[in-house]
Amino acid sequence: MPGLTQRLGTAQRQRQTQEATLSLQARQRLRLLPLPLPTLRAQLRQQAEQNPFLEYEDPPGEALSLDAAADALAREADETENLDYLNASLEGFGDQADPEALAEAGRRHDWLLQTQTAPETLFRHLEGQLLRQMPPGPRRDLTLLVCDALDADGYLRTPTHELLADWWQANGGRPPEPFEERDVEAAIRTVQTLDPVGVGARSLAECLALQTRADPRTLPDRGLYLRLCDRLGSVLTEPPERLARALRCTPGELAGALAYLRTLTPFPGRAFAPAEPPESPEIVALREPDGRWRAVCDERRFPLFRVDERAVEAAKAAAKAPAERACVADLEGRARLEAEAFHERNDTLRRVAQAVFDRQGAFLDSGGDPAALRPLLQREVAQAVGYDESIVSRAVKDKAVRVATSRKLLPLKAFFTHALPASAQGEGAGEGVSEQRAKQTLRDLVAGEEAARPLSDQALTEALAARGIPLARRTVAKYREQLGIPSTRERRRAAALGKDKA
Repeated sequence: MPGLTQRLGTAQRQRQTQEATLSLQARQRLRLLPLPLPTLRAQLRQQAEQNPFLEYEDPPGEALSLDAAADALAREADETENLDYLNASLEGFGDQADPEALAEAGRRHDWLLQTQTAPETLFRHLEGQLLRQMPPGPRRDLTLLVCDALDADGYLRTPTHELLADWWQANGGRPPEPFEERDVEAAIRTVQTLDPVGVGARSLAECLALQTRADPRTLPDRGLYLRLCDRLGSVLTEPPERLARALRCTPGELAGALAYLRTLTPFPGRAFAPAEPPESPEIVALREPDGRWRAVCDERRFPLFRVDERAVEAAKAAAKAPAERACVADLEGRARLEAEAFHERNDTLRRVAQAVFDRQGAFLDSGGDPAALRPLLQREVAQAVGYDESIVSRAVKDKAVRVATSRKLLPLKAFFTHALPASAQGEGAGEGVSEQRAKQTLRDLVAGEEAARPLSDQALTEALAARGIPLARRTVAKYREQLGIPSTRERRRAAALGKDKA
């Protein structure tokens, strides 16, 4: 057609692209790094089943004896050259190359991990209070015996005469003090004065009555609440009108008394029940004499995972054909890469945890108080250890830390927090204020306010500024809503309704 032309031909265009290819060892490490211990063990066990050159052995149980721990560490000294974690945490315990000194170091290391890092229990909590309040002697020992008899809910189910028999039996029939049942009752009353309130009760009614008597607030109907505790069993069996007449109150007052009892804690001991599975965390935070925190990998929790050198040598000797030798070489290479990836995974986790501890020492000192957190991002830790940020993210996933001094378990992710954005801070806002600290301080201010005169958002803003956390009022309102704290008007209305019911 006129005016139209057509050209046929070929053209070359150049385009530059950049691709990152990970080695097999790097892929193995990245795959193992985010796994928690139970899943990691399952993965390593499966690899050992698929590769005849890999050796796998489950770690010893939690009830590992001191001698067994020393023997395990002595064997490990012959099997690995990476004992830096042991040398650093057991400084001053002799030459690590000496087998006897190594065994002694193993006992010390086992003692540190099993005693200093034991979780807080109800008995330990009560024992600490009694050791501070009572002088040494038979009466304190008898009171500790009562504490030891409490169940997981904090109740005393053992009769008084059986406790007295246990006292005599514990002292071989010749106790230092010939206590009687009234002495056991006095010890029970002492236990009932301890924290948490309600511990040591023999029944739910007594538990609620203990908390009602100890309530520091002014309760005009405290006597009614106590009478209801005495007749707690009648709540489900008697009509409300008849129960109200028996308690000498109106049905409305009875409803208010029941509402008050529902605010109490029926099982005070459950606060000390382990919230996590008994699996011990692989990272322990041990405090050095100079006050610094050291990240230690509890090697007893890790399985034995290594290359079976005897199997490799036997397979090489038996391989005659080139194809057989190539197969042996391929399996050997994969086995060594997987074993190295496992050890590098543990070293990466320890290095990341150490970098976190170096920056959150105040948080560890406080035992996990969110107000002590300083702003910390995974990017900062990645730059400190020389890793990519994605590696740090994988390392902290599903990992917990046992804090030696407070005996608490803290998620490793809990150590990270964003700093307050500049737009949220008022004039004069300094650096290093974390969102967790601001929210925790806001929660404390609301908890301590007068119920009849709740603080407005402006008053909360001024109170936060007085505590070194200057925020904009709109930010305070946003944090209050995120914490589930009602507005000033709603809190005032709730206080008025509660006063009318009382």
